[in-house]
Amino acid sequence: MNRIVKLVSMAMLAIILTVGVAGCFGNFAATRKVYQFNESFGDKWMNQIMFWVLAIVPAYEIAGFADVVLFNTIEFWTGSNPIAMAPGEEVIKYASEDGKNLKIVIRQNQVSVVDLDNPTDDLQLSYKPLEKSWYYHSDKGLVKIATLSEDKVDFFRPNGKVLTMNAPL
Repeated sequence: MNRIVKLVSMAMLAIILTVGVAGCFGNFAATRKVYQFNESFGDKWMNQIMFWVLAIVPAYEIAGFADVVLFNTIEFWTGSNPIAMAPGEEVIKYASEDGKNLKIVIRQNQVSVVDLDNPTDDLQLSYKPLEKSWYYHSDKGLVKIATLSEDKVDFFRPNGKVLTMNAPL
């Protein structure tokens, strides 16, 4: 369990650090979904009112931050954005790191990493959009590892401590 927690922590840290290093630019799928929701209310007056409501709530800010920190980074490295994917669509990528051969499967709101040399040593992550949280699939059930909010991301450690990273303004 401790090894898997370290792997999850390192993966999440790598994703966050990659944003600053890679300068990736994706399709901002989460932000586009909020925009499409906003656009569905009818005439330009209702759309403008809903825009202000969603900006105050801050739906646009949360979606934009999630795109920048997580989804666009995944899209940059794999070529596919898990939020932009249709249900049932999947992308499979292979990678080698420190002698390990990995298979990475990306589906809508899910990421799986399988060690091809040791298939029982796999990693499953799921995103729950309504909670704005990422979960790790453990033997004991789902374990919340990160939550996105309007101005920060909270990473939950196994010892119960929370690591908070503030969103850049």
